[in-house]
Amino acid sequence: MTSKVRWSLPDGVDELLAPRALEVEKLRRKLIDLYVASNYEFIIPPLLELSETLGGEAHDEISSYAFSFLDDLTGKKLSIRPDISEQASRIDAYRIASKDVIRLCYAGDVVKKRTSKVLRSRTTIQVGAEIFGDSSIESDLESINLMIKSLQEVGLKDITLSLGHAGFTAAVMSLFQDLNDSAFSQLEEALTRKSKSDISSIIPSDHKDFNLIMDLCDMYGSGDIIEEAKEIFKELGNEVIGYLEHLTEIVNTLDLDQSIKVHIDIGEVQGFKYHNGIVFSAYSGSAGYALAKGGRYDGLRKADDDDRPAIGFDLDLIAVSNIKEQ
Repeated sequence: MTSKVRWSLPDGVDELLAPRALEVEKLRRKLIDLYVASNYEFIIPPLLELSETLGGEAHDEISSYAFSFLDDLTGKKLSIRPDISEQASRIDAYRIASKDVIRLCYAGDVVKKRTSKVLRSRTTIQVGAEIFGDSSIESDLESINLMIKSLQEVGLKDITLSLGHAGFTAAVMSLFQDLNDSAFSQLEEALTRKSKSDISSIIPSDHKDFNLIMDLCDMYGSGDIIEEAKEIFKELGNEVIGYLEHLTEIVNTLDLDQSIKVHIDIGEVQGFKYHNGIVFSAYSGSAGYALAKGGRYDGLRKADDDDRPAIGFDLDLIAVSNIKEQ
């Protein structure tokens, strides 16, 4: 007697069948061609990494998203990558090890043991491009423009570009570093949702910086919000206000197609928190989540104890193809 086993996939895991699988592959190839034509070198990082070195300086954060297991062959703990941009950073620092400006691009599977507000599925194809060794505003603009061009290249319309500054957000959040890890994490989540009621349940109203974190919830909209933020947060000092001035310069210098809407979100909290400069993300149509995101993450990897400027972006190719199909 033949027994039938009910077959299914794990939660958050999908598979692509014909003809959509071929369409996704064509989009992947189109993006790689775009990046290579833009002078980015294509790399294929490994799917597996040693758990102890996964993520470099962002080890704790990236490891929290990774599936890890004990390798029968070596007896060492291995992890399946949940992110490729950090792998590109490692390759730049330790395999290429050049002081010159390096541009790298990639396309590959990533697997996460939990979803995020950026990646809706636990498995997807991550495609991206990174610039290493260039701290100029020109590299910021290049990365933003290439992200938008990527979405246009695969046929997306009605694109909204959201801009923020991770350094500024971190400076405001540092005012509450006396919170325990759990409360601080809850505060970040509440800020992401712009939920003042949740923030009020975490931060007592008599906290000296209570009004600042509440004001941060309202710091989104048109470019005028940056000037308003400069006035509200001026007590944080010139360095912090300098982050906002850099954001203003980015907005004023961007040369985008007029169909692209620009949205400012100074309280933006990115998916991974290793960013420490300009951050940006892209949305399209009715999708209530970012299809692509990026930012500056200087110093994520260090060679010879020397900070390495870096900026880049990546997109969720399957999420992008979902929107394109609608």
